[in-house]
Amino acid sequence: MDAIREAIAANQADAATYSAGVRIWMGVMTVAFLSSAIFALKKPDARWFLLAMLSNIASLVLVRAACPELSRTMIGTVAHLVFWLPILVIVWRPSARAARRQAHASLFNTAFKVWLVAASAIMATSLVLDARTALSWLI
Repeated sequence: MDAIREAIAANQADAATYSAGVRIWMGVMTVAFLSSAIFALKKPDARWFLLAMLSNIASLVLVRAACPELSRTMIGTVAHLVFWLPILVIVWRPSARAARRQAHASLFNTAFKVWLVAASAIMATSLVLDARTALSWLI
């Protein structure tokens, strides 16, 4: 349990050193992905975004506990690339898009579609930034 507490503290200390812009971006992602809970009971796509958020948190804590020498940036970047890219593919596959188009028109479904596009754009933007970070490690 001490390793978990130490991992959480180390991740928080790392995040505190990030620029204001990065911290704002992390806040935007948190709000976008946690808001999936509003739709999660009725919308499988929202559950994928909730899973993305939970897998990221678990990865940050558990990997940092097991490998304290790794930075939050490194763990988060790899976790995003491993977990989030497949989630976007699943959510935007043709059969999922077709099912959303066939859903009856309602305020809830419209709000869900707006949220899904926004959350997907945020996730995709983050993946581009993460890919750039990962490539910088290789070059």
